Amino acid sequence: MNEPVTAAPQSHRTQVHSSRKQRGFVFWAVWVLIASYAVYPTANWLASLRDHRYDFLTPWDAMIPLVPEFIFVYFSFFPFLLLPLWLVQQPVLSALGKRQIAGTLICGLVFVLFPANLAFERVIPDAEPYRSIFSMMFLVDKPHNLLPSLHIVYTALTCLAVCQCQWSKGRVGLCIAIVLWSVAICASTMLVHQHHVLDVVTALLLVAVLYVLIRPAAEPLEPARP
Repeated sequence: MNEPVTAAPQSHRTQVHSSRKQRGFVFWAVWVLIASYAVYPTANWLASLRDHRYDFLTPWDAMIPLVPEFIFVYFSFFPFLLLPLWLVQQPVLSALGKRQIAGTLICGLVFVLFPANLAFERVIPDAEPYRSIFSMMFLVDKPHNLLPSLHIVYTALTCLAVCQCQWSKGRVGLCIAIVLWSVAICASTMLVHQHHVLDVVTALLLVAVLYVLIRPAAEPLEPARP
């Protein structure tokens, strides 16, 4: 019996698609990094020069405890942002990159116009490794770029993109896990006293606006094969 002749072309198309997705991820990752490293430190520096800064507080902020153990969840944000490399396809990947860049620019503008004060006292835990981790974090991160939280913007946008691609494939369990991970990251920003309630709420509102305004481009139809 003759072997199917479609196996090799199908394998080739899969390899081409994977390579194109990787290039797309790297392209948008580079531009997001350029935008974030251009905007975030500059906004923080400008805010530090301002005599007047704002307090965006709610009564709930005083009830939030410091939970040093959540620092590991807080920093799991970085591997979380790599998930689209494997779990997001075009054109959603490009839409994610555009949303992240737009979110960075909007947040940077708000940071400059409304520099904020961190209400939490910056307490360094006594126990290691938390003492070293918090000391380094406080050294490199000045507490003025607060509202909306860019940490939350990137996390929520990534979560939506992953779930948009994986839900349609029937991977409900994976989507639930991604949502729970993203919720934990959002909670960690408050539990390590890096953000307030309003920082999180405004970030999620911005994500909703970006999700509606920046939509994935329609995929071109493949020509019919004889």
